[in-house]
Amino acid sequence: MLAVLLLAMLAGGPAAAIGPTQPAFPAPAAAQDAAPRPALIRVALDDNYPPYSFRDGYGAHVGIVKDLWALWSQKTGVPVHMLATDWGLARQAMDKGDADVIETIFRNAARELLYDFSQPYAKVDVPIWFSADLSGITGVDSLRAFTVGVKDRDFCVEWLTEQGITAFQHYSGFETMIEAAARQETRVFCMDDPSANYYMTKRGVQGRFRYTDPLYTGELHWAVRKGDAALYRLVADGFARITPAERKEIEDRWLGRSIAGAVSPQLIDLLVKLLAGLLVLGIGALVWGLLLRRQVESKTESLRTAVAALTASEERVRTIFDNVTDAIFIHDLDSGNIQEVNRRMVEMYGIGDTPLPAIKIDMISSGVPPYTRNDAAAWIRKASAGTPQLFEWHARKLDGTLFWVEVSMRRAAVDGNDRRLLVVVRDITERKAAQERMEFLSYHDALTLLPNRLLVQDRAGQALARAERNGRLVALVACGLDRFKTVNDSLGHAVGDALLRAVADRLKAAVRDTDTVSRGGGDEFILLLSGLPDADAVVEAVASLHEAMAEPFQVAGQELTVTLSSGVALAPADGSDFATLLKNADTALHHAKVSGRDTHRFYAEAMNAEAVAHLSTRSSLRRALERQEFLVHYQPQVSLETGAVIGAEALLRWNHPDKGMIPPGAFIPIAEDSGLIVPIGAWVLAEACRQAARWRSQGLSLSVAVNLSALQLQRNDLVRTVTQALADSGLDPLLLELELTESMLIQNTELVIDNLRRIKAMGIQVSIDDFGTGYSNLSYIGRLAVDKLKIDRSFVADLTRNHDSAKITAAVIQMAHSLNLTAVAEGVEDAETLEALRLLRCDVAQGYFLGRPGPAEAVERAARQVNPFKARV
Repeated sequence: MLAVLLLAMLAGGPAAAIGPTQPAFPAPAAAQDAAPRPALIRVALDDNYPPYSFRDGYGAHVGIVKDLWALWSQKTGVPVHMLATDWGLARQAMDKGDADVIETIFRNAARELLYDFSQPYAKVDVPIWFSADLSGITGVDSLRAFTVGVKDRDFCVEWLTEQGITAFQHYSGFETMIEAAARQETRVFCMDDPSANYYMTKRGVQGRFRYTDPLYTGELHWAVRKGDAALYRLVADGFARITPAERKEIEDRWLGRSIAGAVSPQLIDLLVKLLAGLLVLGIGALVWGLLLRRQVESKTESLRTAVAALTASEERVRTIFDNVTDAIFIHDLDSGNIQEVNRRMVEMYGIGDTPLPAIKIDMISSGVPPYTRNDAAAWIRKASAGTPQLFEWHARKLDGTLFWVEVSMRRAAVDGNDRRLLVVVRDITERKAAQERMEFLSYHDALTLLPNRLLVQDRAGQALARAERNGRLVALVACGLDRFKTVNDSLGHAVGDALLRAVADRLKAAVRDTDTVSRGGGDEFILLLSGLPDADAVVEAVASLHEAMAEPFQVAGQELTVTLSSGVALAPADGSDFATLLKNADTALHHAKVSGRDTHRFYAEAMNAEAVAHLSTRSSLRRALERQEFLVHYQPQVSLETGAVIGAEALLRWNHPDKGMIPPGAFIPIAEDSGLIVPIGAWVLAEACRQAARWRSQGLSLSVAVNLSALQLQRNDLVRTVTQALADSGLDPLLLELELTESMLIQNTELVIDNLRRIKAMGIQVSIDDFGTGYSNLSYIGRLAVDKLKIDRSFVADLTRNHDSAKITAAVIQMAHSLNLTAVAEGVEDAETLEALRLLRCDVAQGYFLGRPGPAEAVERAARQVNPFKARV
């Protein structure tokens, strides 16, 4: 043995170099003319390819190739800029002309079309690497079932592709690929041998991978673009100037040095013979005296070592067996008994001191199908036949507590007996709970825990099928909380969410257990009422919902009162499927809200026709402004003191090309619902201002009154819109009057108050329209310096026939005068009403008796007459 060892040591020679001993780069052709020397050589190469080119621990670019090019630059006097980056980016830089030379590149037929290659200067084996727990990876043919990790644009990609392998996982560099392999994100990968050994050793994972024989042995070259002979000669000439000794010094710096000083064969032969003779003499002397004792000691020591190793092995196995987080037990196929369990099994099932043979499968199973003893026996039969089993099981502790486990079962030989099952049990109770929670939330609303639309749709399908068989009614009720947004805006979303939960509980309590209450989203709920005998039962059920909402809610220490609007669709009259019923119920809900809220409406075909007409009108409205279909009519306003026309109210009209003149009541509400009232209102304001300015230029000092919608008043660009209309027309702000309704003042947001204050500051007059029909806050009238109160036409129309209307009209006029406001009466239709208003000292009047709405020219003619209404007044 000693002789062989010495012989091996003496026979070792210098370490193999990375390439042949002859110069790696050919000398330039002497016959070629010298080309102009470039100012700079740009070399693109991979910075992830140790030991040739890579980054050290500080991120600096180092390696054999970098040092060789530094020496090349010294020899030639030409500066070199190393473009060290990802291999894919290096290839791109070369192909795009951003680099002159590419380094560490393998050569093949496809690349020869692009580059002129140098002679090879190193050879690199390229095997397939794979996780040590895999087997069956022997070469390229065994890769067809795997996705192979590769470096982007590496030669290995091209080589494997040629062999028919196309499933790749691309990485930017070798180090990134090793990190991914360490995390087991890729389990089979192609990598050059030197780089793999370097990065695996750097990460400390070299023992976790195995490798195949080399797929191929690659040769490293430098290359220039095809046909660039001058550059090729320059580079080759530079490398030819580097001596073999200089090259070896650089290689030894990065590869390390081998033991130097080879021994001649003659000396080795002599030493072997000498050592052999000495060994024979020594062994003969030693064996004669010590043979018997050494044999005894050797056998004793071997036995002692084997026993110690066996004991240590058993202790390790038992430690692992008892400390894994999964329960393990060994099941005997012949007796059906549990032979052995680990500590986790005792803890998981609460076995305690119960003898293992006394524990039967049915004792540790829930016993509810499919988790019975017979079901367990079926799994055991499959595993005993040699097919490993993995399944979920509803298990039972010995105290009766149920929990969920995942069972892995396979046949195994234990103590030489192959009639055993190795069973591994993992507690998955938390995982099952999470799954059940996800399944629950997929069909329920997360806030209220009510069924969501998917679940109520499924239940509706079942209810409709039953109703078709038994002739009963099914009702779908779409409910919405009235002005719920106010709660969120004023009290916060936390209070709003708590209110929604309280409403959900109250709705569930108001219906039968067989009915379904679901949340459709926001403040909307969908109720499915099934098995109802007739429409009267539906009416009673819906009425009970509204009665249940009448009681105030106690939420977050506050008492909240909310009302409900609901729309009802009945099956089969209003639809025979869920989608149709829901659409019709939503239509009915919309009508309930339009009708004043806190009420319910049933769907009818007339309502559907109305909805279609609504959509048609809304669509036409969007095009009406563009087509200039709107026009403004003006109704004169007359001073009851002088009988003169002092102004006019601007009234919007729509001259539809097909339907003719459409009355305002047919399209103004739709314009407000859709938000189109904002651009339409801005157009009316601008048009009215232009007309008033035109009257002014003609010598008529007539004011113009324009109605504002609630949407306009609540926009932050209202003041800008008014200012623009005045500026474009040149109208004096004193001749513009903006009319508001009482209901707008109820929406006393800061933005509304700020808009009105800024409008008043401009000198514009403000009037309250339809006064007496709403819930005006008189403090706002004073604070905002309102100029006029317009008495609603309903009071003026009954002034001479209804004592209460006369009282209200007189009271409004008196209140207006006491607040220094102008009282304006609308809807004057006859001389008696006009005379009564004069006697009540009303200031201004308008109505059909004094002038119908019409073109601006009619107002102009009336204003130019000398007191045209004096006789009437």
